[in-house]
Amino acid sequence: MKRLGRARWNGFIAFTATLLALGIAFLVHGQQMIQYGFEAREPVWVQGPHDAAYKETAHNLTAQYVHDGQRSETIQLEAERGNYIHYTYPVGRAPVTEDVNVSIWIRANRPDVQLLARVVFPKDQDPKNPGQPLTALLPGDRYQTVNHWQQLALPSPVRLLRSQQQLLAGNLKREIVATDAYIDQLVLNVYAGPGDTRVWIDDLEIGPVFDPAGPTTGQPVRREGTPALPALNRRPDEIQLKGPQLLVGGQRFFLMGIRHTGTPLKVLRNAGFNTVWLDESSPSGLIEDAATLGFWIVPTLHPPQIAEQPGGKVRGQLTSNSAFGQNVARFIKEQSVLFWDLGGNLPFEQSKSVKETAEAIHTVDPMRPVGADVSDGFNSYYIRGNQQMMIGAHRWPLLTSLELPAYRNWLIERRHLLPADTFCWTWIQTHLPDWFMTTAYERTTGRFNEPIGPQPEQIRLLAYTAVGAGYRGLGYWSDRFLADSHMGRDRLLALALLNQEFRMIEPLLVSAKEEPQWVETSHPYVMAAILRTDKAVLVLPIWMGPGSQYVPPQGYVPKLMLKVPMVPENYAAWEVCPGRFRSYPTKPVLGGRELVLENFSLTAAIVFTGDLGPTGLVVRFQELQRQMRKDAAQWTHDQAQEEIVKVARVHEELKQLGKTLKDGDSLLDTARRWLEKSRKHRLDGEYTEAYTDAQLSLRAVRILMREHWDVAVKRLTTPVACPFAVSFYTLPRYWQFLDDLAKRRVEANVLTDGDFEAPPTVQPEGWQWEVVPSLDDVECQAKRVGNEPREGKQCLMLKVAAKNPLKPPQVLERTFVALHGPALRLEPGTVVRISAWMHVPAPIIGSPDGALLFDSAGGEPLAVRTSVPCPWKQFVLYRTVPASGVINVTLALSGIGTVYFDDVRIEPMASKDSSGIITTSSRPRQ
Repeated sequence: MKRLGRARWNGFIAFTATLLALGIAFLVHGQQMIQYGFEAREPVWVQGPHDAAYKETAHNLTAQYVHDGQRSETIQLEAERGNYIHYTYPVGRAPVTEDVNVSIWIRANRPDVQLLARVVFPKDQDPKNPGQPLTALLPGDRYQTVNHWQQLALPSPVRLLRSQQQLLAGNLKREIVATDAYIDQLVLNVYAGPGDTRVWIDDLEIGPVFDPAGPTTGQPVRREGTPALPALNRRPDEIQLKGPQLLVGGQRFFLMGIRHTGTPLKVLRNAGFNTVWLDESSPSGLIEDAATLGFWIVPTLHPPQIAEQPGGKVRGQLTSNSAFGQNVARFIKEQSVLFWDLGGNLPFEQSKSVKETAEAIHTVDPMRPVGADVSDGFNSYYIRGNQQMMIGAHRWPLLTSLELPAYRNWLIERRHLLPADTFCWTWIQTHLPDWFMTTAYERTTGRFNEPIGPQPEQIRLLAYTAVGAGYRGLGYWSDRFLADSHMGRDRLLALALLNQEFRMIEPLLVSAKEEPQWVETSHPYVMAAILRTDKAVLVLPIWMGPGSQYVPPQGYVPKLMLKVPMVPENYAAWEVCPGRFRSYPTKPVLGGRELVLENFSLTAAIVFTGDLGPTGLVVRFQELQRQMRKDAAQWTHDQAQEEIVKVARVHEELKQLGKTLKDGDSLLDTARRWLEKSRKHRLDGEYTEAYTDAQLSLRAVRILMREHWDVAVKRLTTPVACPFAVSFYTLPRYWQFLDDLAKRRVEANVLTDGDFEAPPTVQPEGWQWEVVPSLDDVECQAKRVGNEPREGKQCLMLKVAAKNPLKPPQVLERTFVALHGPALRLEPGTVVRISAWMHVPAPIIGSPDGALLFDSAGGEPLAVRTSVPCPWKQFVLYRTVPASGVINVTLALSGIGTVYFDDVRIEPMASKDSSGIITTSSRPRQ
């Protein structure tokens, strides 16, 4: 689930239909919108006035934390007592009107960093500086969500201007003329109190602006008179987008791409990727190498964006039209551009500007498609006719409470928001998200010498789920995690195997004619997607058991029965796989055919076909399998070897902590024996046997991992109760955390009014309602009610209902109603016990996220999610107060239905010495 940030998008942004729409500074009658992504080489914020003594310890561009793109600007300082430390950024002249938009994204280790804007009153002189116009500061938003990205904006600029006008008039004892007032400078007050403050700055936006000053480093800004891009030639008909089909050289093309972030291109090409995403600023040598290796290239361009983007993010730098033209020309000359990517996580509000940018691109390069990854407002991005857009949608389910069936439903629902003739693609998560790395490892960069995830099997499950949901292209988000520096060789090998498998069934993936059909199998945790083509029926059984997004089980079924409807009588069944190719007997049943699949493990590809001719599908499968089987056996062996090493290391750590499993060592021995058998078979040229034995080795490893995890989470009300419980590789930290909890005692609840007993007309202090402006035809309610509370006389009710009960929306794009608890100040590092009772009386529909309970330390990724009916149930979360010393709880609803909350608590847990006496106390700071 993604929520719109607090950006103000007041007024209409006009875009010309010229090539100027390709730039990051947009021009209309001398006005520009400036979007700056801090992707240059030098910082642009300049030290300004201050009343606090301080020492700047760092000021540079960094990749440590980014909201979008590759870099952000960071400022670190040691401050003494005072009130403000200003850094400034010149912007030219932005008239103060209702249309002006000012925003920037901030991440900091402390709250209260504030955005301000210096306004100039050109009709009045400054009495302290004769000859200079009068200026004042307009106060914007303050930063609160510590260690998370937050967008700061300038709300109601005209109202703020009038307030400053009245204040100045009172101080100067004369009337102040605000006519033609404009903003000439943005100001950040980075003072957050004495001590160490670290601030990261990204994705600045301001406009409309006259005569933009641009960054102080002299980075170019697009101005009138800049030459337009030259027309670019491309052989016609080589790349075409025809409805849901992407054609390359007249042949249907299945996109198997990856975002390049450092892994050598040759390694990625050898792993079977056919497409690579490159940033528009990529060096020419890298572009040439990609083209030489045979990659299709997707250059990432940078249209404006305003939405919070917690997963895949692509944003760019302030650039001139001529510089952009040079970048484009560097890509085009290699004749290898597949399509132009206009950005990631784009919200409804950006659809008009993105579509106009797409139109401008088509005037220059009409032979290539454009694409965009969309967060909401899907139908607004749809373009009819010859300028269709490739629409992407994605989310990161791993290590969160979003189960795989809900992830599948989310993918299907996004496609259903678009017309059936839309080409849809998705990003697949191959990385640990920053929130988890920060929590578990206290860093997001550098070399990792300890095992980390995700598990290769998780990537497999996500990829097969996306294909089964009808997506015609896959992009794997980050190759940085596939490198040895991130213990990622096992995942890279898994991706190479996936690419082999999808290459084998590519003719069926790209030619499916109807909506994929999902059917149940003989096992409750295995669902099968059915894709139909003119010559075959493709069946993809996929393991979707609970907890697979945390730690997948072995996912093994010795005999899996499938009933496939509407299969012609002359079709035979084949299991298609690089490691083996075999037929299966089937029997007719009412409406279709039945087969029993032997030794199913996580995923499979079954093809029903009668295409047996010399150039038919079956012959193709056989030929490809013979070509691939040697590599498949080698790669599966090597993947198992890598996983055994990583898992054995964590297993030993757990044993040292006293967390032994009865059969733990024997499972590792079994995995090693199967691996040795695989090696011997491979040396003997018995590649099918080698592949099968390596798979058996991997199954033994998965059994061990899941058993460790199952034992661990039995002690929790939900796996997200502790951040260390959502991954096998952090289980040693989890048990150490639990040992620490055992040495603590729960202190008094510090959250007031969590019992919701206040009168309905009274707003408890510190509690804040949030209702995100919805794109859906629904009504939201949030109030305290007396409907069967868990205890006392009242509880909280959140309700979302269709405006037309007879025709409720089937999918919600952006609906979110929440109650945020007061921000409590506790000693950083304090362990707290957060608990709440939840009751869902009936299924919540329209959103897989349903009802949510989360806190500011864990955030939405570690939310408790439920969409199914449940009686009153208590959920308990354990969190550590971050460095900001601030923590709060959020109760939310994102689908059509009702949820009740009651008895919400935040209880510090104080340490005890050996005598049981409390030695430290964690009380709220005043």
